[in-house]
Amino acid sequence: MNRVAKLLDMAPIRVYEVATFYTMFNRTKIGKYHVQICGTTPCRLQGAQKIEEAITKHLGIGIGQTTPDGLFTLGEMECMGACVNAPMVAIADYTKGVAGFEYTYYEDLTPKDAVAILDTIKKGGKPKPGSQYRLKAEPAGAVHSGEKWVPKDGETTLTGAPRAPYCRDLNA
Repeated sequence: MNRVAKLLDMAPIRVYEVATFYTMFNRTKIGKYHVQICGTTPCRLQGAQKIEEAITKHLGIGIGQTTPDGLFTLGEMECMGACVNAPMVAIADYTKGVAGFEYTYYEDLTPKDAVAILDTIKKGGKPKPGSQYRLKAEPAGAVHSGEKWVPKDGETTLTGAPRAPYCRDLNA
């Protein structure tokens, strides 16, 4: 980073500020696959912590660490932009080098799904990308009432049944 600062003719602290603030700048060597768990609120509410626990237990590493074989590095990424299909994991494939890497996104995950995806990659396979269960963006486990998607246990909030009025009366 000192070399970058010198090249850009700026104070080294400015380069360090950027490199340590933004998670997409890796300051250590990354494995062939960079497994990144979404850490934003929708994914956390839908179980991202359980996915993180399952992956750390399965790989034997924590966030920011790489497996001894250099295959997987575990990280956290901020919003991946598909909150409707939370929780999500993005895996960057560096097997073709840094210049040719690509992300694959896995959505609607359970801890078991996340571990199975890693096992498939380890065996040289290609796991199914995208949503693991939904066809579109319908709520997981919901049923269609003919007018809208409704949770199978009825409409609720994060803490229980919604309080009336559900919507303001536009005719009042």
